[in-house]
Amino acid sequence: MSDKDSQGGYVRKVRNDTRKYIQDLLNENERLRVLVTTLQDDQTHTVGSLRKQVELLRAELEHNKSEETRLKKHLEETRAENLRFFEQYAEVEQENANLANLYVASYRLHGTLDRQQVLDVIQEIVINLVGSEEIGIFEMDEDGGSLRLISSFGIEGNALKQIPLGSGAIGSSAQTGEIAIWSRDASSEREPGLSACVPLKLDGRVTGVIAVFGLLPQKPDLGPLDRELFELLATHAATALYCTSLHAKSTSLAGTLA
Repeated sequence: MSDKDSQGGYVRKVRNDTRKYIQDLLNENERLRVLVTTLQDDQTHTVGSLRKQVELLRAELEHNKSEETRLKKHLEETRAENLRFFEQYAEVEQENANLANLYVASYRLHGTLDRQQVLDVIQEIVINLVGSEEIGIFEMDEDGGSLRLISSFGIEGNALKQIPLGSGAIGSSAQTGEIAIWSRDASSEREPGLSACVPLKLDGRVTGVIAVFGLLPQKPDLGPLDRELFELLATHAATALYCTSLHAKSTSLAGTLA
């Protein structure tokens, strides 16, 4: 083989190899183009799917937040309702305790004909159930023109020994027959420190007055329960004191006859 033929074969070989290389590059480029297109399609699908998932998660999150807000509101309402029921239960328990104590006190009032014991029980009721250690118990004179102090606790009774009917808050309460209650800061013309006046009634007739002065520190003011207690106490105390008076008169009469 001549040098010329040898060179021609080499050139053809290089040319064929170059063509093959170029074709391989074109094939690889096409493969990569198809791959890129496929990846772009997959990416578009994946991004779309992710966006849908994100939107669903956002909607679920908003729903959860709304549900959480609703549940918190319901929880607060339930707590408030429970607190209201607890306060009502405590109030009912207090009323039951007061009624039980009043029943016991009433039994003690009517369980003796000793005048001093009756007065002591009245004071105990005011101290323990009302919350005052400053008390004056007055009785109407036979002529009905004035009140006479027959028992006191925690007050200076010299200035209150005799009160004309209609004089001051105590005399006015005896005249009207109405229970009177004042708050600590109430401004009115009444005896110093006076918190309440409770007329004692027997068959609609005023026979005396219980005057309640200063309240204990833990008792800020008198309330509706105290008024109910006063109304019950007014009748029971009046009856008990009247019975002791009758007993004293009958005992005195019996002694005289003897």
